[in-house]
Amino acid sequence: MHTLRQRYGSNLIHTYAGPAMVVINPLSSPSMYSEKGCRREDTSPHIYAVAQAAYRSMLMGRQDQAVVLLGASGSGKTTNCQHLVQYLATIAGSTGKVFSAEKWQALYTVLEAFGNSSTSMNGNATRFSQIISLDFDQAGQVASASIQTLLLEKLRVARRPANEATFNVFYYLLACSDSALRTELHFNHLAENNVFGIVPLAKPEEKQKATQQFNKLQAAMKVMGISSDEQKAFWLVLGAIYHLGAAGATKAGRKQFARHEWAQKAAYLLGCSLEELSSSIFKHQPKGSLQRSTSFRQGMLRAQRSPPAGPKLTALECLEGMAAGLYSELFTLLISLLNRALKSSQHSVCSVTVVDTPGAQNPEVAGQSRGATFEELCHNYAQERLQLLFHQRTFAQELERYKEVAGTPRPPEPPPLLFSLLQHCQCHPQVRSLARTDEARGLLWLLEEEALQPGGSEDTLLERLLAYYGPQEGGKKGHDPLLPSDKPRHFFLGHSSGTNWVHYDATGWLNHVKHNPATQNASMLLQESQKKIISSLFAGRGSSALVLSGSVAGLEGGSQLALRRATSMRKTFTTGVAAVKKKSLCIQVKLQVDALIDSIKKSKLHFVHCFLPKAAGSGGDPRGLPCRRVSGSELELPAEHCEPAGLMQLDVPLLRAQLRGSRLLDALRMYRQGYPDHMVFAEFRRRFDVLAPHLTKKHGRNYIVVDEKRVRSLAPPHPASRTPCPTR
Repeated sequence: MHTLRQRYGSNLIHTYAGPAMVVINPLSSPSMYSEKGCRREDTSPHIYAVAQAAYRSMLMGRQDQAVVLLGASGSGKTTNCQHLVQYLATIAGSTGKVFSAEKWQALYTVLEAFGNSSTSMNGNATRFSQIISLDFDQAGQVASASIQTLLLEKLRVARRPANEATFNVFYYLLACSDSALRTELHFNHLAENNVFGIVPLAKPEEKQKATQQFNKLQAAMKVMGISSDEQKAFWLVLGAIYHLGAAGATKAGRKQFARHEWAQKAAYLLGCSLEELSSSIFKHQPKGSLQRSTSFRQGMLRAQRSPPAGPKLTALECLEGMAAGLYSELFTLLISLLNRALKSSQHSVCSVTVVDTPGAQNPEVAGQSRGATFEELCHNYAQERLQLLFHQRTFAQELERYKEVAGTPRPPEPPPLLFSLLQHCQCHPQVRSLARTDEARGLLWLLEEEALQPGGSEDTLLERLLAYYGPQEGGKKGHDPLLPSDKPRHFFLGHSSGTNWVHYDATGWLNHVKHNPATQNASMLLQESQKKIISSLFAGRGSSALVLSGSVAGLEGGSQLALRRATSMRKTFTTGVAAVKKKSLCIQVKLQVDALIDSIKKSKLHFVHCFLPKAAGSGGDPRGLPCRRVSGSELELPAEHCEPAGLMQLDVPLLRAQLRGSRLLDALRMYRQGYPDHMVFAEFRRRFDVLAPHLTKKHGRNYIVVDEKRVRSLAPPHPASRTPCPTR
């Protein structure tokens, strides 16, 4: 803590913690990113050093590398991801300019527009997980690149938490200054009300900035090879989504649009008739729309319960499903077009992958009184799985190595609460038989079952969940990973080894996981559009490699390594329960995270832990906020324990909780007690020269080398170590 506070106060935001890197999100944009780094031992801690270490390790060992960014929302993961990829593109170069710093900036601009939004924790939060891969040839240059995305919050288009925004691209499009485009999209007269909450920005300076961002977005899409006609198809679909929100839906009686004149505009932009649009949204719903699951052994289910009635969707839910489906198809197409500009037929040897996720979500840390949503549960689950991967690589494999080297096994450390959380709350569910009715099922499976059963509700869901995994008698935080709440349909989960207690609101979760036919009809509507610029882009996508209905976008990479990764991810989805439950949202979440882990677990991993300096405030901006207590943490301190005024302030309880939740101190202790590759030569000699007494007797103190650089100079150079240093 002292080291981090002193370095942060000196504007040194990077710190080595054993094999990992700690980055505390700065309060401003420092100029340190113009520097270049070489070997880790020759340079001060820097995010560029992580990229350089991964690059050198790939060249020397010919092994795939992966950089995994961990941390809470707003801790700077996406910013560090941007610096990592840009640095690699700069120092490595590219064959035939397949990938360059300019292309990466354009790619990042497009992804930021379509996948980011303002939340309570972050003013520009990433609302999807992304896997960015650079494939290198024999000479160490970038031969091709690919991006794969998953866990997109597509429902944010139509429904989101209060005081949060929709995706940035809508505000950019509503502020565009092209009069011809505004006329074509029917944006000259905007609706007063929009059930999706998509409204233009009010402040003149915000409008001006959004206009500039739209022009920047168009230029970036042009750099990525997206033609003007293809861009127009995007604007037409986005405009149609806006008009669907303006049209609204009836609350009672026949399911139909509330304002048909706005629905007519949406139909015109999509290239279909009003009747076709209305039928795709409100009709063609099978009776009992949830009768789709067979993996729960339906014969056993029928014996125990009557067939599910399948509660009908409301008109507004159908409308929201169509909007979410349209945006999901659009986002999937966007990733496909971006990969089209990055693919190459060049032969590649190894790859460096950067994994960036939305990170840990906790509205209470941002000062919000609301409970966390289902989407935030999904992001927290992905973060827990990555933390589990960090534990396996840092602790489990290291202990196995000790057994091999030392010959005598060391007692393994007790499993952290992370293991218990994944096991007890069953965010990592397994296929279970219903032959034993008392067998505990995971949260995702319980959601699926309650949605299938007649009379199922969030109340019965929480009753079963607490009966399986809740405290028996007067549980306290830190002892059980799941605790009840005083509020109805609320519960607590202890993420990050019990240091980050998230208050979840399960209201509406069953409706969220219900199968919505309108979402699937969106794909057919786009493929059969009368506008050729739309139908030509979406035609045939249903039978292409994207067999997962947009669950993972970007599986059609062109290089050998990209195809290998895509095949691996497809196998994750098309084996086991996935083949039977493709339409299950809950199980798809689990499978998407499985695909994420499966794509990187065979690589050499480099972990970067990003920390929040203080609790985020309104709009996700941490600047200037007073220090506050971290509710639910056993490390609570009053405000006077925060940094003195005038310094770069740190929220000490929050930082300590993040340190404890990441288990970095445990990893650092093991690292410092490790074997030669973990310590300098002098320390190794001091500890182990007793194993070679003849050398000590022969050379005496002359054998002690104080200068560690001299030790390296005496060793013969490795052929792969002659890679060009960026500073030369």
